[in-house]
Amino acid sequence: MTKNILQKLSIVSCNPVQRCACTLGTFILLIAMMAPGVSAAPCCPGGSGGCAVGNWDPSAFLNSDEVPGVPDGQGDANTVSAASASVESAQSTPEPVYRSDLFTNGQILKPLESVSSSDVVIDASNGNGYSQSHIKGAIHIPSSSFVDDKGSLKSAQELASILGEAGVSRDDPIVVYGDDLSSGDATLVYWALKYLGQSNVKVLDGSLEDWNAANLPVESLENTRPAVTYDPSPKSDILASYDYVKDSGAQIIDARPFADFGKGRIPGAFSLDPAKVLVNGKIKDESELAGVFSSLSKDKPVVVYSGDHKQASVVGYALQLLGYNIEIYTWPDWAAHEPASEGSSSKAAVTGDKSPSGYKKLGSQS
Repeated sequence: MTKNILQKLSIVSCNPVQRCACTLGTFILLIAMMAPGVSAAPCCPGGSGGCAVGNWDPSAFLNSDEVPGVPDGQGDANTVSAASASVESAQSTPEPVYRSDLFTNGQILKPLESVSSSDVVIDASNGNGYSQSHIKGAIHIPSSSFVDDKGSLKSAQELASILGEAGVSRDDPIVVYGDDLSSGDATLVYWALKYLGQSNVKVLDGSLEDWNAANLPVESLENTRPAVTYDPSPKSDILASYDYVKDSGAQIIDARPFADFGKGRIPGAFSLDPAKVLVNGKIKDESELAGVFSSLSKDKPVVVYSGDHKQASVVGYALQLLGYNIEIYTWPDWAAHEPASEGSSSKAAVTGDKSPSGYKKLGSQS
């Protein structure tokens, strides 16, 4: 009997997919026939006998009513429906798009929602704000501890000692924030860490006020970490030298108040108010920043300087988000090498500037 059935099945013409299905169906049929009281049935659904050709979906079992997480035969219709909806929702939910994703070099900007317990969060604010409230788990290293009396960054070894005592190593993922970016606290610490060779350091996209507005956790207790040895690897292309500023042909931005710029400046420098790169204490969107820096070329390096490193760090950070090659510098170092720059005789208008003052301002509409 079995032999006769096989002979009948073998004459059916099936395409390769159907042939596989029929072969599997034949095997099941034979097993069924060997069991007492079981009658023969068609090997493929959709026909009155033999193997139905042309209407079998070999992937139909993938579209069954089984729901992941609900055992076969268990759960009522509502449970299955809810589980199905949950699976479909999880599969259709798009990945979140953060503002940082929209910048050319957005990996240096940390979205509020992406901060995790694996990050070492540094509150760089000065004053007593940290003791009143701070991001949960954050440690306090005021930006003022990173600079000397002249506002310049301390030596690499001094900075490494400060960080090591605070329990920060060069391998830690760092997130820095301050009162807001206009203070320059967070960006100053960012540049100090970049100078020391910290590969994973980001500035928080917002202040403590923004953090609170997002209903994210805060605390007032001081956090401490065990002291470690911070092993610096200084990067010479982070902080510009006098010789580099004078001879490199870099584009130069003066981030001091315009009144100081008018008294004396590095020849050829553009004037830029750091407030031009911010809105509500946060960095502007890339399209707005591109407009502020439209007079600059990405093919040439940029040096940003100010009276200390703070305001230069804000503008330099905005430029780095756009993918510019940046170094920061201080006016006191230039003035120490070229005292005449402090006098009016050193003023030099930028070629093509049509502003009434005779100076070129970045970010202006004139």
